Order: sequence, then C-alpha cells, then structure tokens
Amino acid sequence: MGARGFITALHIFGVIYWLGGLLMIASLLARVPEEVGLTKERLLGAARSLFEIGTNVGAAITIALGILLVLMEPSVLRQGWLHLKLLMVAVLLFYHVRFYRRIMFLEDNPSQATHREFSIIHGAVSLLLIAILLLTVLKPF
Repeated sequence: MGARGFITALHIFGVIYWLGGLLMIASLLARVPEEVGLTKERLLGAARSLFEIGTNVGAAITIALGILLVLMEPSVLRQGWLHLKLLMVAVLLFYHVRFYRRIMFLEDNPSQATHREFSIIHGAVSLLLIAILLLTVLKPF
C-alpha cells in the first residue's frame, strides 16, 4: 500500500470516528428529556466528554487528511462530486458546532432538551453520511 492508500485509510477512520461520535451524541441527547436528576447530568457529561475527546479528534483527522489527499492530487478539485461532498462536509461542520453549543446550553438548562430535535439531527447526520459515501464511491459527476 502506498502513501495515498495509507492516508485514505486513516481519512476513512477519521470519518467513522467523527460521525460515529456525532451519532452517539445525538442518541445520548435524545434520552435527556426522559431522565431526571443524576442520570440526566451523567448523560450530558458523557455527551460532552465524547464530543471533546472523540468527535473533535475525528473531525480534525478527517479534515487534515482530506486536505492532504487533495494536495496530493489537486486535479480532483475539478470534479463535481467533490464539490458536493465538500458542501455536505460543511453541513456536518454546522451540526458539529451546533452539538457543542447545545451541550453547553443543556448543561445549564437540561429541561430544554427535546427527543424530537436530536432524533431529527441523528437522521440528518445519517443521511449525510450515506450521501457522502455514495458520492465518494460512485463519483457520479
């Protein structure tokens, strides 16, 4: 396996780590409205820890290695599928920042969490993951 293959494998690992973390956080936060007291605090603490340790690291690995892959083959920037993929990554970054802000807000206002909100976000992140995978593998444009 050459350097490009090794970097691609690590890039994919970063994606799995990042999006797996976002999906897990959405699942944890969807349970917050159903819980009370210490359990609610522990769910929020687990979500924050997962965000800070896992999700941020996964996002950093994904983005850094994605940039490196583009620098190794700049001609890929002329391909339409990559433009759409990068747009979807920008949307994921929006959700990433939103999760952080929601976790910070919910730590002070745990009663403001809604199951519906985080179920919708979980679905949106899942759909984005599938769309990005299909674009990357099929390269339709």
